[in-house]
Amino acid sequence: LEPLFEGECEFIVARGTGGDFGVLPGHAPLLTWLKPGELMLRHDQKEEFFFLEGGYVEVLPNRVTILADRGVPASKLDQTTAEEGRRAAEDAISKAANPSVDELAELERLLEIANVRLQVAERDRRRRRD
Repeated sequence: LEPLFEGECEFIVARGTGGDFGVLPGHAPLLTWLKPGELMLRHDQKEEFFFLEGGYVEVLPNRVTILADRGVPASKLDQTTAEEGRRAAEDAISKAANPSVDELAELERLLEIANVRLQVAERDRRRRRD
């Protein structure tokens, strides 16, 4: 596995289980799960965006480590493909005949990932337009 980013950052914003949170240098130690969402890294006076399917983050006063289930630079997301993924997840839910609680939870998790991937792709497209 290759890192998506390695280097110094001025500011990080990620989506944890309790909502979005920001990290500045010297932040208090923190360990939390990440939900599917957008990761923003500000470094060298520019912002870089990524889509993360989930994972966890460890924040130390001088280092942040993010281990993601899957991560993609937002610029590499294709909005059409993301929309197709969302529709496929919705179809899978509607076609599931008497799913167990675990099966339904997994299908809903896949739909959440697909929805967030589409949102990140749309935000990235708008940022590039502006």
